[in-house]
Amino acid sequence: HNGHGTHVAGTIGAVNNQYGVVGVAPKVDLFAVKAFNKDGTAKLSDIIKGIDWCIENRMQIINMSFGFNDPSPTFKEAIIRAQQAGIVMVAASGNQGTRGRLEYPAQFPETIAVTSINEKNKISDFSTIGPNVDLAAPGEKIVSTWLNNSFRELSGTSMAVAHVSGVAALMLSKFPQLSS
Repeated sequence: HNGHGTHVAGTIGAVNNQYGVVGVAPKVDLFAVKAFNKDGTAKLSDIIKGIDWCIENRMQIINMSFGFNDPSPTFKEAIIRAQQAGIVMVAASGNQGTRGRLEYPAQFPETIAVTSINEKNKISDFSTIGPNVDLAAPGEKIVSTWLNNSFRELSGTSMAVAHVSGVAALMLSKFPQLSS
């Protein structure tokens, strides 16, 4: 929603300017690929266009801090195209607090499915978990950048995904030949 992308971007790459927060990979090049509207909703066709833009513009990582309950063959095809292009896709497991099926795209095996842990290293109560989760990362009570030069604390698997995307960027900067 409004501010969500700013929060995620700050966790990934906020610069160390002695003010506010420092991101996981503060020297990363971030590209805002906006597929969601101001209400926080998106058409699948816009998300697919965003993925295709990432392929065409040779992005290395796609942070997917969103999820859907229903699979789509055209969405799956876009995910496969991105994987074939060598893009690392990091996706949120979901915030339903359920066990079993993750949201899509995290459910797709081509993505790195991420759930949230808290400061005690325990799975967050809101985290959707299941056998397809690949990683758990900090996602509870995360302070990051917000609108109008401010900061806000948010919780969610989106925040955990941002931490993993930042680490992936650091790893690719050191070992560019790595695959997802």
